[in-house]
Amino acid sequence: MRILGVDSSAKAASVCILDHGSVITHLFQNSGLTHSETLVPMIRQALAESGFTLDEIDALAVTIGPGSFTGLRIGLAAVKGIALGANKKVVPVSTLEAMAEPLREMHVNVCAVMDARRNELYNAVFDAEGKRLTEDRAIPIEVLEKDLQT
Repeated sequence: MRILGVDSSAKAASVCILDHGSVITHLFQNSGLTHSETLVPMIRQALAESGFTLDEIDALAVTIGPGSFTGLRIGLAAVKGIALGANKKVVPVSTLEAMAEPLREMHVNVCAVMDARRNELYNAVFDAEGKRLTEDRAIPIEVLEKDLQT
């Protein structure tokens, strides 16, 4: 299965293309431009670099948060528009789960964390097999520090 993945949940944006679980192309941009200016060109570039056309992509994956409300809206709108026009399936992905996924091979507990501003963090904890121990949540930094000590 070929998947085009998009993350616009933070200040930086990323786009990747996976082919049967292997990363073929990965682009990351933190240029100061808005995601509305960068995402579609990044998607075009990823397709060009991978050698695949949109017709050869089976599904589109997009992060659904937590993260920047505006960034998430832009990413979802872009992916849903492309998917609708190309008759492709959209797969929603937790931003924190996507962050933790590459570490599953290490068989360790993982606490995925993003800055939520205002002295809070978005986080989720996963066990060594990748099973969720907490839902995605926004909590004060002090609470996470206590959770990690137990």
